[in-house]
Amino acid sequence: MTSPGRIDRLRGLVWPIACVAGLLLVALAQVKWGVSDEGVRPSITGLGRVSVPGAAAEDVEYFFDGQTRRPGLIVIVAGAVVALAAALGWWRASLRWPAIVVVGLGGAVALGVAVVALSDPAGHLFSERLTEALDLDLPTMQPGYGLIGTLVVGVLVLGVAVFWGVATWIGRRVEGATRTDESS
Repeated sequence: MTSPGRIDRLRGLVWPIACVAGLLLVALAQVKWGVSDEGVRPSITGLGRVSVPGAAAEDVEYFFDGQTRRPGLIVIVAGAVVALAAALGWWRASLRWPAIVVVGLGGAVALGVAVVALSDPAGHLFSERLTEALDLDLPTMQPGYGLIGTLVVGVLVLGVAVFWGVATWIGRRVEGATRTDESS
């Protein structure tokens, strides 16, 4: 198989990969984004649900009600948009350029949210009111697998979008040069 044929096959895989990656972003937003070894060892999801080992779920929910941020909501929306745009690009060739732009933007948004949350998981997952109410510093939190996964999938989605755009642009230039050579 020629190199342009391989590139075309890889470009065809962009749409199912982006669709699955968008759905994966939706799932990753709902799992642990921050975990702590300090104190009661809380963990928190991207949607702000806190769990504490050994504590009753009702007690944890009551204490943390309204005291968490939910950066995973943005990732859920970005993931759903990525999946929908990828499905549309996969379905209709005429929608591929707008779809890949939307896929790239969705990947960039998810990546941006993950990078910001990664810089200080506790500070971006718990509200400032909680710190003031406790009159303490927030527990030191390590990034959870949901946050790391969101970062990785965001990079993947962005990379896939850039690959498709560059490969398509180069493919069109090569086709144009081939037609020019054949007509001479």
